[in-house]
This record gives sequence, C-alpha cells and structure tokens, in this order.
Amino acid sequence: MEYALVVLVACMVATSRAFPQGENIPGRVCISMTPPSLAPMAGHGAVPQTAQSPYSVKADGMYYTTGQYVTVYITGPAFKGFMIQARSASNASNTDAMGTWMATNGVTIKNPNCNALVHMDNSDKTNLTLMWMPPAMDVGPIKFMATVVQDKATFWIQNLSNQLMPNVTMTTPATTTLTLETTTGAASISVSLLALSVAALKHLF
Repeated sequence: MEYALVVLVACMVATSRAFPQGENIPGRVCISMTPPSLAPMAGHGAVPQTAQSPYSVKADGMYYTTGQYVTVYITGPAFKGFMIQARSASNASNTDAMGTWMATNGVTIKNPNCNALVHMDNSDKTNLTLMWMPPAMDVGPIKFMATVVQDKATFWIQNLSNQLMPNVTMTTPATTTLTLETTTGAASISVSLLALSVAALKHLF
C-alpha cells in the first residue's frame, strides 16, 4: 500500500512538471520532437496535426558563419510551447542537433536532454526571435526544425525553415607580378623575346 502511494505521488509530480516547462521535456523525444502521448511524461494525449501548420520558421539570410549568431523567427497565432533544433538539410538520416542556442530571460531556456531551445513556461507566445550559434566547423547546409504546441491537444511537428549554407570564404589565387627593369638592356631583352615568340608562331603556321 505504501509503495502504491509513493508511485502515485511520483506520477502526479512528474505530470505537473512535464511540458509546461520545456526544460523537462524527456530526452526520448529529442529525435522525433513529438510530445509523448501518454502520461506521466507529458500528458498531451494527442497526435500531431496533419493539416497545414499555421506557424512559420524563418532564418535570416542564406548563409551561416562560424562565430556569428543567426537570427531565427517563429511566427503565427498564439502558442504555448515549442522545441527547435538545427539539423542537416542534406542528410535526413542525420538527426544530430547542431550548434548552440542563446536562452532569452523569461521566455526560452535550453533543454538539458536535447541540444534544443524550448519554452520557459506555457504562457501564450507569438513572434519569437531566437539566436543560434553555428558549430565551430562547416557542417554543410542546415535547416531549423521546430515543434509548436498551440494547446495541450494541438501541436505541429517538423515545421521547417529555409535552408542556410555555410559561408565559405573565397580565397583569391596568388598572383605573381613581374617587374621589368627600366634599363635599356632589360627592355631590349623583352623586345627580343617577343620577337622570337612571334617568329616561332609564324613558323608553326
């Protein structure tokens, strides 16, 4: 009887601490980014929406540069919660979350179980502006993937942003500058070489 009571209390505590604070999202949803449908881990008791998502995820620009933050926006009607990750845009089987996120006081927080940014609480949110730092190395094209929770029973997964490419710095090939001496001898040699080249071409044709 005492054991059953302890289990019941533990389940109630886990349920109350589940998704209202995004930092408690369990690690097992990091890949699918789908809220568990059964209590006590989340208590959503629903499946993702299949209709067109009313939410938009957009990243500034077309490129990302190591050491420079990228601004990402989530816009749409009021929503309670979200989870967002940066993932490979060229390899769908690569589910690793890339880069790091900047938490915003009172609004967003980093999830310790996933490399993701999530909601601080379940108050209504609209038009979020987020900051993402790329990894230290080029990881190829990336997209941002977000799950947006409108309410307990209504959420959309795999809201995708536009694609960002790594900003590869183009290097200019080294050039060799030939400096001719302004002496009569040097000039004569240059003219002679030119004359020989012209003569050689005439001989070939």
